Amino acid sequence: MGARRSLLLLAGLLGCTEPTEPQVLDRTGVVEGPISTQASGDAWVFLYRPGEGPPGAPAEPRAVTALSAARLQADPRFVFANVKPNAYRLYGLIDVDGDFDGTIDVLSQVTLGDRTSAGVAVQSQPGRGAHVALEIDTPVFTEPPAFAFEGEPDLDVVLDPALDAITPLTLVSDPVGRFDPKRVAFTFGLVDADGDQRPDDANGDGTPDLSLQLFLRWRPLPGQLAADTTVIVPLAFDPSPFVRTLEGRLDTTVTSTRLQVVMVPQALALGPDADGGVGQTAFGAPPAGDYELVALAAGGQFWRMPNQLGATVPSQSARLHIDRVSR
Repeated sequence: MGARRSLLLLAGLLGCTEPTEPQVLDRTGVVEGPISTQASGDAWVFLYRPGEGPPGAPAEPRAVTALSAARLQADPRFVFANVKPNAYRLYGLIDVDGDFDGTIDVLSQVTLGDRTSAGVAVQSQPGRGAHVALEIDTPVFTEPPAFAFEGEPDLDVVLDPALDAITPLTLVSDPVGRFDPKRVAFTFGLVDADGDQRPDDANGDGTPDLSLQLFLRWRPLPGQLAADTTVIVPLAFDPSPFVRTLEGRLDTTVTSTRLQVVMVPQALALGPDADGGVGQTAFGAPPAGDYELVALAAGGQFWRMPNQLGATVPSQSARLHIDRVSR
């Protein structure tokens, strides 16, 4: 699928381009700039709200544009027209192997062999937009953490948030007929977010933080939650085997093809904070309703269950739900 067609389908899927209101047209601007890369492939560039986008949790971009491989060679420049004045975060990728698919949520990301950029802060000025260069040259060494549920043949997963009734879920790596089976796994590394060359321990529990995050994300019905708020429920797993193997080294990773997790019965609300980024507050007991399970790896590669591959890959169509509130 060509980059132009995928772009149109992706825009329809995510609803990622906001309609321009006539009364503010004179205040919009063009956000544009050169792309530098040593790779060959279609280029995809995204505008997110500050604090959103890779390596964070999957989020809908405010806008998206694409350049074919031929266009990238001839005129390596991205352009976003009619961008409202605001702060944004710019992110790009090069689809080296041609498997990016904007019509399917979990395939709209980098895979093994692709190239990615760092996030770049952008301030679009009224009527002028912004000019910013984007380097897309960081190689990707793993496939996304694609998985299926072990022992759930009916694909109907009831999540019980009661403290006395926590049921473990076992996740197993699944290449879903798309990825290299030898490179699909849960990958763990130690986190050093502050760059002090020492593993982080953000919650002070004495155990170094691992780069793989797993959580449930509530899928509320219309009107149940503010449009700019997301409710998540953390998932816990035993980190000790991975921490022992890593031995405090920041420059290495370990993998596992099977992982058992349990739900932490305390929901968190994520939404815009005073600085324009994303903050979190306690939400209370996990609300009743449907959920998706998200695995988020270092660099922003992710997997979610259920996902849009479920129409053709049955293991990806599981329904997760809470039918009552915590006791």
